[in-house]
Amino acid sequence: MKDFVVKDLERFLEIADMISTPFKFIEVSESDIGTDYKFVESKVWMRTAYVTFEDNVKKEELENLIIPLKKHGFSEAEIRETAISIK
Repeated sequence: MKDFVVKDLERFLEIADMISTPFKFIEVSESDIGTDYKFVESKVWMRTAYVTFEDNVKKEELENLIIPLKKHGFSEAEIRETAISIK
């Protein structure tokens, strides 16, 4: 599976709005760059690929990133990898 990481939030939202899917998720986790930061990962699932935006943001600026994502149909979720069973 491919993961296309878009570096610009506005462009990511434009692309995400063009994709008709209910699978638009935001995950917030601890950042590697310090305790004052959170790592935000936002993904759109397209069956064979993801379109992703990721950024480290200061905790006090977190809502400034989450609110626009939610306005574009994203939901907060915990994103996990699942085991694939092959028969």
